[in-house]
Amino acid sequence: MDDMARRLEALERRNAELQSQVTELRAQTGEQWLTEERAAEVRSLVQDILADSATRTSLQSTSATAGWDNGFFIASADNRFRLNVGGLIQARFVWSALGSTYVAPSRLTNPVRFDTVQNQYGFDVQNVELWGSGHILSPDIQYMVKALVSQNQDVGVQMVGNGANQTSPQPSLVSGSNSGNFQLLDAWVRLNLTDEWSFRMGQFRAPYGREFLVLEQYQMAVDRSLVSLHYGMGYTQGIELEYLSNEARWRISLNDGGTDNIVAPAQVVGSQPLNSPWDAQTVSFGVTTRFDWKGEGSWSQFDQFTSPEGTEQGWLVGIAMNAQSTKPETGSPIPPGATGEISHSNTWLGVTADATLQFGGASLFASVYYNYVTSNAAYFVQNVSGTTSSNAGNVNALGFVVQPSVYLAPKWEAFSRYEYMHTTASQSGNAPIIDSLLGNYLFQQRHMSLLTTGFNYYIDGQDLKFTTDFGVAFNPVYPSYAAPETGWRASGGDEFVLRAQLQLMF
Repeated sequence: MDDMARRLEALERRNAELQSQVTELRAQTGEQWLTEERAAEVRSLVQDILADSATRTSLQSTSATAGWDNGFFIASADNRFRLNVGGLIQARFVWSALGSTYVAPSRLTNPVRFDTVQNQYGFDVQNVELWGSGHILSPDIQYMVKALVSQNQDVGVQMVGNGANQTSPQPSLVSGSNSGNFQLLDAWVRLNLTDEWSFRMGQFRAPYGREFLVLEQYQMAVDRSLVSLHYGMGYTQGIELEYLSNEARWRISLNDGGTDNIVAPAQVVGSQPLNSPWDAQTVSFGVTTRFDWKGEGSWSQFDQFTSPEGTEQGWLVGIAMNAQSTKPETGSPIPPGATGEISHSNTWLGVTADATLQFGGASLFASVYYNYVTSNAAYFVQNVSGTTSSNAGNVNALGFVVQPSVYLAPKWEAFSRYEYMHTTASQSGNAPIIDSLLGNYLFQQRHMSLLTTGFNYYIDGQDLKFTTDFGVAFNPVYPSYAAPETGWRASGGDEFVLRAQLQLMF
């Protein structure tokens, strides 16, 4: 088109010159100036222009296309190749206030005092993501690559023992986080075998808890519940077979297990598959399966929790199970030379069920988790040269979430969320546990409950959204439940968290 514009401009200049010549010729020879030779030249020029225009028109059917289709894309005209590119920015303000500092039980050999700062607040960008997805050779060969610009989320704790103060880092829930670096999240290839069956391989979200399967940009609150972060599976690496019909969706995956956040930094299972090479895996076997039944509505509407006014009503129920066995000494992050119970095996059996109701202006989500771990080789990595390991016995972890919402106006939505957690370890009172850092997490056998309320303002749907929420803890947030990157720190009680987030998705 640019070339055509240049040629038309040249023709206009030429036409002006010819017009002046015509005027001159008319003045000199009257109306007899147009000979048969000149007429042939004009016809030839017109035919050349028309032929060039036809050529350019025909090329449009075979050239690439690009534009906006709920996201930026580049595609071939025959639809054999397509690349969708996008990104997410979630900028936050977080204020966390502790009613009292949590201090580990005094009978421990090395009691730990967590987060002595009563009020802490500031800005961050928790989720900055870039992704590319699409298909290659055929719409039945799909791919996805997604990366997160990670933050340094380690939070220091102060150890008090023998009259000396020491610092011990509390690892974040996202393993391998380094400030400002790209952290790979999704990296997979899917093959559509038939209209209903597909197969994929790579790194992906384990088909387990629904709250984690809903993407970050489509959450109701500023962040996911602590129940989902601790009792879910997160990302895994493996293969997955999927069946999808109008009403049912079933997935089964053979994988490297789930990310062990059940007791926060205390590893009662010991699997951290995210971005781990094959020779660092600790899992002997891992199997995860999930079944969803959609009684009403479309699958796409359940990609998010909100149900805007005027949209279709629907309901979805699901159940998922996970079974895996790990041997921590076979992979990282166990430092070389670690001793103790680390050579034994752990098993993790988990089940979760959930229900989502959407009413076209209001919604209700509820989920429940139960994890049973036979933790013969629980461990806590203190530093690169020290690892505390013990037999924690049987670990039981139960939690549930209830999350209703309602639209107050076409762009304003109010929501609330109640969550409950309770983790116990049968050997937590034994001397080897009490006298170790591991005991600061396994010793606690009490429950935690939180209530969060807030508002969403959908400036331009999910693409541009402002969210603010306020949470209150009704009892101490024990170290095994804390997740500082979400605002919830370990506390002795009466903790509240205020969060505000501006989201841009493109």
